[in-house]
Amino acid sequence: MTVRLPFVLLLSTALLLPGASAQEQKTIAYPARDILSPFRNPVEVYAPPDELFRALRTMQELAADPKAPKSYDEKGREVLDDVRWRAAYADVQRLGLDAGYLAQIIRLSRNAGDRATALYAMFFVDNPSYAIELIEHIPGEPERKAREAAFPRAVEFLRRNLARRFGDLTDEQKKALLAVVPEPGSPAAKARGVGRAPQDSDTLHQMRVIPFLQLLDLDDPLDQAQALWFLKEVFRLRIDLALMWLEPALPRIRQLVQLEDERVRQQAIELLQVVGPAGLRAPPEDPRDLVTWADEAAKGLFPPIRNLNDAVVQLHPSPERDAVVAAGEEALRDSAIGDPFVKQGKDGMWIRGFQVIRVPDALKPLAIPAGAIVTTVNGIQVGDAKTLLQTVKDQLRRQKHPRRLLIEYLRNDAMHAIEYRVM
Repeated sequence: MTVRLPFVLLLSTALLLPGASAQEQKTIAYPARDILSPFRNPVEVYAPPDELFRALRTMQELAADPKAPKSYDEKGREVLDDVRWRAAYADVQRLGLDAGYLAQIIRLSRNAGDRATALYAMFFVDNPSYAIELIEHIPGEPERKAREAAFPRAVEFLRRNLARRFGDLTDEQKKALLAVVPEPGSPAAKARGVGRAPQDSDTLHQMRVIPFLQLLDLDDPLDQAQALWFLKEVFRLRIDLALMWLEPALPRIRQLVQLEDERVRQQAIELLQVVGPAGLRAPPEDPRDLVTWADEAAKGLFPPIRNLNDAVVQLHPSPERDAVVAAGEEALRDSAIGDPFVKQGKDGMWIRGFQVIRVPDALKPLAIPAGAIVTTVNGIQVGDAKTLLQTVKDQLRRQKHPRRLLIEYLRNDAMHAIEYRVM
């Protein structure tokens, strides 16, 4: 699968038409800007190595020819079946590429041509992790032509590297990697956040996608469409990166899916289809119905009620949360799900609380098991359904967002706790 067909769509020059959300206040997911954010203003003067950059420019110029015979090697790097290109590449390999120096050129050089050459060269560094770190610089490049040339090369590189796991390595490669990983428990391991030895399921590389999400904040539909396309391809490879970074940007994507610019709308739809749940219905043809559909898609990765580990439950604003709250209030108002509990324990201490006898389906998302004896809410003793309901209401009313309720309960003579985070 190549990137040329979708990229032709992105390179069209149609103007943004005023859409249904044109007057909405723009939602900004990541307002803090840094050197990777769109767009840098590089002003430094650099003199890159003449021989190295001469060879790189030869490769770059030959690759710019749309008729050039191109392919991608096993490492995800664009290569040309051209004797001149191969000779120049041999010179680059002989001279060596320093990822740190390329980063300096990309970030700081005021020479747009040198930055474009460095963006071309970054895929040929030896260490894939370094190349991925350099890919993160693409959104900050102020010259559109350089950005657009880098995007499809970056996607092809990521397709061959981003999803690789420790288990994909040969025994020899594993041994070499383990030789440079600090021993778990050592000061070096603690400093680097290494808590255990690598496992076969561990991914080899990480990627920070915030700069690409920040492209969605721009007003140019071409920037928006390109960012959505790139993020879609990344999340197709690594859904965990969507789990890590995407949620704050969902309100912005919800806005973009309403735009009349078809490139932006289509790319937003395709991104949501990648992260959406299995069985997600087809997007509706009527743009007015796309917002509801977008919310359905987002619930695949980000359900409004999230049981993280049976010890923490997050409840996000949603009709689902409202339904649970209403069902819980009704059940406690008439004590329909349990009874007051008083019993002297084996240690002679009296146990008082509210015993949950049954858990109706509407309340199962709260992860309180049948038989649990709720004793405290945020440390406050409760003894029956009425005091439990009133204590919960009082605690929620007094807190700022996000609000927290720590419920302690006894079950099978053992104490447990579950925290509800009302977002």
